[in-house]
Order: sequence, then structure tokens, then C-alpha cells
Amino acid sequence: MAREVASTRIPGTESQLPVPEPPVLKPAANPPAANAAEAAAAARGNVLRPLFLVPHRLTPAERHRRICELAYRRAEQRGFAPGSEVEDWLEAEREVDAGRY
Repeated sequence: MAREVASTRIPGTESQLPVPEPPVLKPAANPPAANAAEAAAAARGNVLRPLFLVPHRLTPAERHRRICELAYRRAEQRGFAPGSEVEDWLEAEREVDAGRY
């Protein structure tokens, strides 16, 4: 016996184009490791990274300390010339927040 399927058309919407659903993206089963150390760690099941590589997990005091140190180094490199203190601080913040320091 054949099954009857209910129509999904709504009367009066014949001129409207159907809205396509966004594709479902599935994560890769085994993402490639960046280096041999990461590949070995992934093989052991240990994929956690050290705390210092994850800047959003820094305590506010640790983040401030790192920014202070980096801003001081930048000022020292330019001979402590006045006028660029804010730029030194903002660039240090960007580097710490990006995880480069």
C-alpha cells in the first residue's frame, strides 16, 4: 500500500523561492597536528596545552604583570623616549591577549 505524503506548500506562496537550510559541517575525525610533539600527545590522549599558551585563562593580576613587563621592554628598546607610553601599553596588551607573550 502506498503512503501518502502531506504537501508542505502553503497556499499563496508559489512565487516565493524556498529558503535553503545551511549545510551541516562535521568536524574532522582526526585533525592534523601542527608538529610531532602535538601528534605524540594526541596519540597518548593528552591534548591539554599548558596554561601559559592560553591567554584567556590568565588571572587579571598575571595578565597585568605580563603587560607591564612587555610595555617596559618596549620602552627600554626605544631608549625610554617620552611620548609613546600609551602605544607601548596598548601593543603589549594586544600581544598578551593574542598569546604571543
